[in-house]
Amino acid sequence: MRWAAAFVALALALPAAAQPAGFAVAMDEVLAPGGEAAPMLRCAGLFRAFRLLVGDDTEIGAEALEGEVDLAVAAGLMREAETGAGAAAALEEIAPVIAAAAELYLDRMVANEATAGSVMDDGLDET
Repeated sequence: MRWAAAFVALALALPAAAQPAGFAVAMDEVLAPGGEAAPMLRCAGLFRAFRLLVGDDTEIGAEALEGEVDLAVAAGLMREAETGAGAAAALEEIAPVIAAAAELYLDRMVANEATAGSVMDDGLDET
């Protein structure tokens, strides 16, 4: 989980200008219900997008799944502490946030591939 902390720190340091404005606004809206766990949920969504892109049966997909799960558990614990809800309620609350964040990332990656030949762009490279 040590790598997850470094990944989160990098994601938090990402300047807003490095991302397309529409993407940043949509991501903020998607993450709003996540409260203090929003950065973890964002990262979990990124890991899920990579996993969906490369497939569960690849080494990268398996590593992405591990990262997604670690971040989801941490975010669930944060939401549980923040809201006072039980663990099951916190996980039910964050699941659609992770899914929506992943959808935004996946859409961006697919669009990047179609227009530039690579799933990554400057903003994603810095994440």
